[in-house]
Amino acid sequence: MRTSRAVPSLFALTAVAVLTAACGTTHEAATTTTDPSEGASDQAVSIVDALGETVELPAPATRVVTLEWMHTEVVTSLGVDPVGVSDVAGYESWVGASVPLTGDPVDVGVRREPSVEAIAELEPDLILAPEGGIPDGAMEQMERIAPIAFLGGSNASDPIGSILEDFQSVATLLGKEDVAEQVIAEMDETIEANAAAIEEAGLAGTPVVLASPYAEGANLTIRMHGPRTAVQAVAERMGLASAWEDEGDDAFGLSNIDMEGLTALPDDTRLLYWGNDDEDDVVETAMAGNPVWENLPFVQDGNVHRAAVGVWAYGGPESLSAWSDDLVAQLVTQ
Repeated sequence: MRTSRAVPSLFALTAVAVLTAACGTTHEAATTTTDPSEGASDQAVSIVDALGETVELPAPATRVVTLEWMHTEVVTSLGVDPVGVSDVAGYESWVGASVPLTGDPVDVGVRREPSVEAIAELEPDLILAPEGGIPDGAMEQMERIAPIAFLGGSNASDPIGSILEDFQSVATLLGKEDVAEQVIAEMDETIEANAAAIEEAGLAGTPVVLASPYAEGANLTIRMHGPRTAVQAVAERMGLASAWEDEGDDAFGLSNIDMEGLTALPDDTRLLYWGNDDEDDVVETAMAGNPVWENLPFVQDGNVHRAAVGVWAYGGPESLSAWSDDLVAQLVTQ
């Protein structure tokens, strides 16, 4: 239960595309607390969430509703099938290739606008929600259904650390601390092995960046994942360098540029752009043929890669592992 409640402000990010809204907001990483007899299935568990509120359950949660894709991934990674998920089709498109759903959750509506009625029918014992991501009225209604744990999602000052803090907080609420340790260890092992592959291929120090271009009519915006993003932190742990040096926003380390902004990248950049098989390829439809694009040295050298297909750049440890694997697939094995 909550000992008190602070009403969050409406969700806001500096990036304007809907994908960025999927990520979360800046927060001090949630801390976790457990009872001394941790591990017993009937033992109470508690955390302090991103709002600074205590979330206490009489026993680890088994019926969980997740209102954000990262939360869905985290619960699935911990071996629990969420009973309700916001935007199941979107999850399967953007995340499911790397962390597929293993159950058959009910779709409880779009992110940021969940169906309170659908959630109530599921009789959950825990709801996971993004900090500041739920309208006040819906939040008040859902608090009468089940305890809500608000998770922050990201903090650009420690992008991987904040993700792991949230991951471990959820593990505590599910009684899955041992599973969490294993998943994190596997992530570390994957990144270490892929760092060796980058070194062996002679690519250590190569500047890379993940870009996410999107077009609205004639307007093109390119979201750049800079040095304070989780995906770039993984790349740097693998021995790669950051091609984009702007620190970006304080939540995710993201910044938005136009086509001309790409001219600031080093000539030897390996540019990876976020692909999705259910979406238009903006590089092919809106960028190819543009003189600025075609004259970029890394374009002329063929160092542009469609990447991270089915990998959520704002996800948990398994998404970060999948991104690490994809970096090797794009830079070494192609």
